[in-house]
Amino acid sequence: MEKGARLDIEMNVLILDPFHTGSHAHWSKGMQHFMAETPEVACDLWTLPGRHWKWRMHGSCGAFAQKAHEQMDIPDAILTTDMLDVAGLRGLLPSAWRSVPIVMYFHENQLTFPWSPSDREKARGLHHTYEFINIQSAVAADWIWFNSEFHRRVFCKAAAQFLRKMPDETTMYRPESWVDKSDILPVGIAETARPDEWRAVGSPPVILWNHRWEYDKGPDRFRQMLLTLEDTGYDFRLILCGARYKDAPEAQAQIEEQFAGKIVHNGYAASRSDYLALLQQSDFVLHDPMQEYFGISIAEAMSCGVVPLVRSDHAYTSWMPEGFRFRDSSDFLSKWKSLLGAGPSARDSAFSTVEPFFWPTIAEQGLKMLRELINRRST
Repeated sequence: MEKGARLDIEMNVLILDPFHTGSHAHWSKGMQHFMAETPEVACDLWTLPGRHWKWRMHGSCGAFAQKAHEQMDIPDAILTTDMLDVAGLRGLLPSAWRSVPIVMYFHENQLTFPWSPSDREKARGLHHTYEFINIQSAVAADWIWFNSEFHRRVFCKAAAQFLRKMPDETTMYRPESWVDKSDILPVGIAETARPDEWRAVGSPPVILWNHRWEYDKGPDRFRQMLLTLEDTGYDFRLILCGARYKDAPEAQAQIEEQFAGKIVHNGYAASRSDYLALLQQSDFVLHDPMQEYFGISIAEAMSCGVVPLVRSDHAYTSWMPEGFRFRDSSDFLSKWKSLLGAGPSARDSAFSTVEPFFWPTIAEQGLKMLRELINRRST
């Protein structure tokens, strides 16, 4: 910020993203960009590379505190994520910074996130360290934002269960008190225009996978849904995109082999425009994950008129209309048949559902909540 520019700024926000990749980078870059579009708001973003997540939860507070010691301007509020130790950050910050209110944004949490079965620390019980970092950070933060009401509910419940296993001295860590200092702020998505006429469902329909190919997103369950449709006599085509990793889940290779003749695209989209083009070619997105605290990929697909059919569980119970949710395999087939016949009206309903999540609306809500927090602290 240029010298003297601070006089024209009503609020100076600093966003800290300790794990700057994937959905975390999507959120932090979106918040920074759209908050900064407000003329009276300055918004800086400090990041660390999205790798070594366990070390980030321990050490990122030191990296950011060191940078704060070198920074002349003191922000009016700090906004950070669940990958940072907020209590550690407060202790390491310069003394002049320690009264700055800190808001913690929960993308996910380590108490209810399904750990990889191949992670050696889970077998040794060391993962409890990361669970407690989330708990202690929730206590240390001035305000907590969750990306869905479902997430707030399951985190507070899991934290209470965790603390009941501790031998004593847990009075400071009361999950019921966190509800009083928390809000819900969904993740923002790119704004799209509502077309005058939605395209007809393809014949056969095109089913989309646009999630990262990892165990917690349920690629094995996706494969089972495809088998169910095929066994029932439904024809379809597939667009398979989403981030891929060296240690690919077995279901990914099985899908590619078993449905090779139905795949019209297979691979990570090279650019944003390529990704949007794939969404525009898709009719349905099916999802039955092991965890979902919001569902960015689903929301992005819906903004392009892709019709969702998701398990009635996780965050989808917070914001997804009942007509797009299924309870079991029988309900899945019933909803599939109904949505196949709904035509453009289903696409329009999908768009309307996620329209409140467009970034300008989300950033405005976030700024309003930050102003309220700062005003409370100053009175």
